[in-house]
Amino acid sequence: MWLRKIFLLGALGLCPTLSYAITCTFSGGSNVNFGTVTPMVAATYNTSMTFNYSCTKGLLETLAGANMCINIGASTSTSQINPRTMATTGTPSSSLNYQLYQGSANGTVWGSQYVAGSSPVIINLGLLSALVPTTGSLTVYGQLVTPQTTAAPGSYTDNFTAVNASATYNVGLLVPPAGCGTTAGPTFSFIVMASITKQCNVTTNGNISLGPVNNRAVNTTSSNTFSVNCTNTTPYTVGLSPSNNNTAGSGVMVASAPNADQVGYQLSSTPGPNGTVWGSTTLNSIAGTGTGSATSYTVYATVPNANYTPGDYADTVTVNVTY
Repeated sequence: MWLRKIFLLGALGLCPTLSYAITCTFSGGSNVNFGTVTPMVAATYNTSMTFNYSCTKGLLETLAGANMCINIGASTSTSQINPRTMATTGTPSSSLNYQLYQGSANGTVWGSQYVAGSSPVIINLGLLSALVPTTGSLTVYGQLVTPQTTAAPGSYTDNFTAVNASATYNVGLLVPPAGCGTTAGPTFSFIVMASITKQCNVTTNGNISLGPVNNRAVNTTSSNTFSVNCTNTTPYTVGLSPSNNNTAGSGVMVASAPNADQVGYQLSSTPGPNGTVWGSTTLNSIAGTGTGSATSYTVYATVPNANYTPGDYADTVTVNVTY
């Protein structure tokens, strides 16, 4: 299988609450969905979700205005608000940090009046007339930043319900108050979701150069490195295939026409003519388990003898990572 990424987020639920003849409702919410994420690579994932509100007051009320504080509290899995955290189900659980913002991505964290050091969104309702509702929309901005190398493949969620996603009213007789009140308003619910698939990346560090070789030389060896970076806990194997598809890592280098000589070489994971063969079968590949960070591998190429027509010889080796 090959590399992929995924992420997702949840949906607003709504229920109106009547208090002091003010009635507000939420509607139109959707999921905050990050899609597929690659946790080993530096990247920023942004997404958003918009919902609507509508508020009215009673016909006989004379209040001049009110405000509504919209609270999004701490994550379910960690009880923390900065950062917020999604988690997988099962044991062991894996976590993925993210944040919800008001105004813009990477702006002010959308917090709760019930969580010290955080700020809810405060809406001035006005409500000067009982005949025309005060309406509007709000956008929740989600941002997830990688690398987060310990995140393992799986489906990640963070659930917000009436317990940690709600609104309160604060009534003013002449003007809307400045702060949050304690009168319960509508609640809502949504799920922040994301998905990580098993992924691997390969980074090479150039070619293996044997340099100028005397035609009487034997067992000439050179090496270079490459790295493999797989998602945490992902098992993988690394196989090497010369262009002749020899499964035992035994390839040939060729020169330009009319030189028809073929210079044989052997790939190995340890140096010298008796090095451990590195090929592409289950018996001669190298196995590993991903940590979310790059693992470096050294590959050696040994030419048994150099008694060939002078020239520049080369071959292409393919690194195959199976996971």
